[in-house]
Amino acid sequence: MPPKIQCPNCQQNEWLENPELSYLPRVAKMDDGKYVADTANGTHVKIWRCNNCMYMMQFWEPD
Repeated sequence: MPPKIQCPNCQQNEWLENPELSYLPRVAKMDDGKYVADTANGTHVKIWRCNNCMYMMQFWEPD
């Protein structure tokens, strides 16, 4: 389902969906200053692009 709002940049309502759902794992900082990715937890991201001005809108849903 496309966004229910018009593009904040050009005020058009022509959204194209990214056909793939992306996944961003959570990252935690360790005591020694290094970072590790927690691949069991993360955020699902879907990207919509305005067909008129190429504005990108992201929607996310936590696990």
